[in-house]
Amino acid sequence: MTKLWHVVWHEYRRHVFTRRFVLAGLMSVPLIILVIVGLIFLIFALDTNTTPLGYVDYSGLLANPVSAPAPEWPDRSVQILRFETEAAARSALDAGRIQAYFILPADYLSNGRLSVVHLGALKDPARTQFYNFLTANLLRNTDPLIAIRLVKGTELVVQSPDGSRSISSKNWFDVVIPMVAGIAFVIAMFSTGGYLMQAVVEEKENRTMEVIITSVSPNQFMAGKIIGDTAIGLTQIFLWMVFIVIPILAFRNSMSILRGIHIAPQTLLLLVCVMFPAFIMVSALMAAIGATVSEAREGQQMVAMISLPIWIPYMLTGLLMSNPNSPLALGLSLFPLTAPLTMLMRDGLTILPVWQIALTASIQVISAVGAIWLAGRAFRLGMLRYGKRLKWREVFARN
Repeated sequence: MTKLWHVVWHEYRRHVFTRRFVLAGLMSVPLIILVIVGLIFLIFALDTNTTPLGYVDYSGLLANPVSAPAPEWPDRSVQILRFETEAAARSALDAGRIQAYFILPADYLSNGRLSVVHLGALKDPARTQFYNFLTANLLRNTDPLIAIRLVKGTELVVQSPDGSRSISSKNWFDVVIPMVAGIAFVIAMFSTGGYLMQAVVEEKENRTMEVIITSVSPNQFMAGKIIGDTAIGLTQIFLWMVFIVIPILAFRNSMSILRGIHIAPQTLLLLVCVMFPAFIMVSALMAAIGATVSEAREGQQMVAMISLPIWIPYMLTGLLMSNPNSPLALGLSLFPLTAPLTMLMRDGLTILPVWQIALTASIQVISAVGAIWLAGRAFRLGMLRYGKRLKWREVFARN
């Protein structure tokens, strides 16, 4: 057992404490997230013009105006200015002091028609703020709580029959988080699995394993590598979570959109019971591929046989979203390679029966054990075949 953990520590140390792992393994996903968030903020910045709006009121509705509720993030508040005449408003528009002005005719309260004058494009956030300003003044004599609710509009909540699950525009993260978690796991899975396959191929090429096997059994050697590879992937995921969680906690109170973010207990259960054994299974399969090929380039071509089925659920996103409890969804949930992403996608869309979670988890554990056995067998058969490729029928053949 001590030899096993020596192999685990060696495999973990040789990959984690390297510049390649820090730059490619740890920083790649955070940098992608930063770029995406930066683009989102840039889009909002380009879509929001904080130059004041103006209005000319002939209806008397805005003689003593009340302010509308402040817009929710990411929209920024736009000042609304009153002009006594259209000439004054037009002069301010030409001078660039306002981006547009609205004209409320004398019969506005009876027919609801108004005019807007602008030189450039008037963005929807600014237009919406002025309409909310009008609505707040139309409801000025209504109960303030009712007025605020009418200004904010209706929120549609879709709820399960037993009341245990609901989703609305405020908790849409409940759908997105499981899918994002699945993508992160797959990225880490193939990133660290690639390290393991590369290491096995290199040790075959330079015949290092022939020396190592003199002091450790093939099963211990391969099991240690798989455990070390899994630890590398979990290290990646943990540090990615730290990178994501810290900003969420820091800006949670100042950004209302972040207050509804939480991870459901069922999602955590799936990550532990389904994704973790899937991680071990893929690592073991990558190690088996490394043990059967004669060079790394050949192994990269065979990885597609594993990666393509894993991404099938995302290719069928439309079908799974329209009917997450269909026979297709159940079949994908039970097949070892498609089960991890399918279960996480369905987790955000429906209530997963306990028996399905238990059955999928059991299949994943059995598959992980089988993959470890397969990797150990391929390693034993191929460790002395210097420069030769091991055929898969030889791996499965009885001897």
